[in-house]
Amino acid sequence: MKNNSYLYGEDVEVPEIPEYVIMRRVELLKDNLESLYKLSYLERDTERIREVNNAIHFWESLNSR
Repeated sequence: MKNNSYLYGEDVEVPEIPEYVIMRRVELLKDNLESLYKLSYLERDTERIREVNNAIHFWESLNSR
């Protein structure tokens, strides 16, 4: 991902997202993922599972910066 100055311009202060917000989103996503995996293999929405996994990765990567 590009840095903030590349995306928003020079001399712009981009507000940080509080860690507790990021972690709560990750918790909710993981709970949802768990419920999606509880469905039988034939009933699973694999595209949705993939998108939830992508969202988890996105929010966790924000938290690691």
